[in-house]
Amino acid sequence: MQALQQEFYVSCNEMICEWEQMVSSKGSCEMDVWPYLDSLSGDVISRAAFGSNFQEGKKIFKLQKEQIALAMKFLQQVYIPGLRYI
Repeated sequence: MQALQQEFYVSCNEMICEWEQMVSSKGSCEMDVWPYLDSLSGDVISRAAFGSNFQEGKKIFKLQKEQIALAMKFLQQVYIPGLRYI
């Protein structure tokens, strides 16, 4: 549990440092935080499960997102035999 907390702390700290750099260069800014939170979750999972960071596992996460999109598309196209004759 301690290791997971440490990995989560490191990931959050990196994200917050990036935000602080953005704010210090502009004074203030408005931003969409969803991409950062998405990367944060991937980074925490990568660090805790695989001992690497999000940048190294980025390709795997991209492929997983593509796979989910294809699965959702497939599931939305339900084929009912004989439906065209009704």
